[in-house]
Amino acid sequence: MGASRAGGEALGRGPGSRRRPGAAAVTNAASGLGRIGRHTLIYGVGVVLGRAVSFIMLPVYTRYLTPADYGTLQLLIMVLEVMSIVAGSRLGAGIFYYFHKADTDGDRQAVLSTAAFVLTACYGTVALGTYLAAPHIAAIVFRSTTEAGLVRIAAGTLATESLLLVPFAYLQVRERSAFYVGVNAVKLVLQVGLNVLFLVGMGLGAAGVLWSSLITNTLVGTALTIYLFTRVGCRVSGRTVRDLVRFGLPFVATQVATFIMTFGDRYFLNKAGDAAVVGLYGLAYQFGFLLFALAWEPFNSIWEPARFAIARRADRDELYARVFVYFNVYLITLTVGIALFAHDFLNLVAGPAFRSAGSLVPVILVAYVLQAWYGIHWLGIQMRERTEYITFANGVGTVVALVGYVALIPRWLGLGAALATVAAFAVREWLTYRCSQRLWPIRYDWRPVVRLVGIASLACCGGILLAPSAALWQSLAWHATWLLAYGVGTWFAVLSAQDRASIARAAGSPLTLMAGLRGPLAQASTPEVG
Repeated sequence: MGASRAGGEALGRGPGSRRRPGAAAVTNAASGLGRIGRHTLIYGVGVVLGRAVSFIMLPVYTRYLTPADYGTLQLLIMVLEVMSIVAGSRLGAGIFYYFHKADTDGDRQAVLSTAAFVLTACYGTVALGTYLAAPHIAAIVFRSTTEAGLVRIAAGTLATESLLLVPFAYLQVRERSAFYVGVNAVKLVLQVGLNVLFLVGMGLGAAGVLWSSLITNTLVGTALTIYLFTRVGCRVSGRTVRDLVRFGLPFVATQVATFIMTFGDRYFLNKAGDAAVVGLYGLAYQFGFLLFALAWEPFNSIWEPARFAIARRADRDELYARVFVYFNVYLITLTVGIALFAHDFLNLVAGPAFRSAGSLVPVILVAYVLQAWYGIHWLGIQMRERTEYITFANGVGTVVALVGYVALIPRWLGLGAALATVAAFAVREWLTYRCSQRLWPIRYDWRPVVRLVGIASLACCGGILLAPSAALWQSLAWHATWLLAYGVGTWFAVLSAQDRASIARAAGSPLTLMAGLRGPLAQASTPEVG
């Protein structure tokens, strides 16, 4: 699922590809899916911990920050995204590909250590330039140089982010999922503690949030970098540098397009409204990020390094098709749950000035369902190493986004931005799917997915549009009823009898739930290094 970089050859189906797997193959398939499921759930905990700070701190943010402060932070995040593109963050896109392509442990270690040196140097250089140009950047983004000090703190955060990138990739290829979770737990506790100190205790406002991120990244990133180099050494390979640049450079245009589709609307919102409008929209957008973090990132954490071996299987089409269905059951279920309860959640924990953000959440969630599908469907493009098609799809999506921003944001502000994002993500997904299927076809089974989306749409429309004005507990009960109706519909109209039986058997143990969805997923081998 997601982008694949497995060697680039069109892996054909041999004469034996239509034979039914024997008992050993079935055992391997079950154990492989169980391993994927266990690591996915463990990585899921880590991702949740890594992203949870924005929600754990929401009662504090919405009481010690104004919507304008929150909007200022959103605009600074936009600045950091631009600078990370300039720093070459996509140079790390080839780490998994060249790690698996390497023939020896030494070469695999060189891929990791070289990537760490290159990314740290690039991020540090761009961060220094950002620090020096802070007054000019503040004048462009905020129409005032008052926020130049905040830009300088953000520049320091950018420099320290590079310390986390390769160590986390190392933990993924080594399948150290428990360690991954532990690191994120430490990072979460440290950042929450510093946020409380700086916001509540010292009243630093937006600067306090930035300082907590800078200090946390510095401490955790330094420790992880030391951990990485003690295991892979400090070798720098000129060939690996060239490979990473060659592989990652085409993604720069894609990253620019993704930035415009994801963060460009903040600039237009600030021009059409003010920082408070950006703040409310940014808060609603956190639910889109939450969906992506809960649904896609944990699965992709194990799937990305494992899918190369999967592509070599004769029954790969069956595998990809079934995993696509299973993933969508998980993805759409989370989408329905977040959409139904987002407004209740904000009413419970957010300050009054922020609660109107809930009306934008369902639209933004649709965009991130499409984002997850895009991450799945570009597989064929990457297998053929035709990344220009990804650039093309993102370029067209960017044009759609910009047209939407100009046409819709002045009229509808946040809603206009959300609708423009959905349109852009939809066009990108459709183009990516069509191109990928032409290059390296996969027989996806869309029928259960279409039924699932239909059931989810009915549940969300009924639960949100027909919701009565009521007390919080009544609202929770109303939305829970619609979520239950969605679950019943999915159980009987989407899942097969075999799937239902597997889930029922695994229901007593969450860690074996995905293992219970038995499919043709083979155990993917991962080379050991260090």
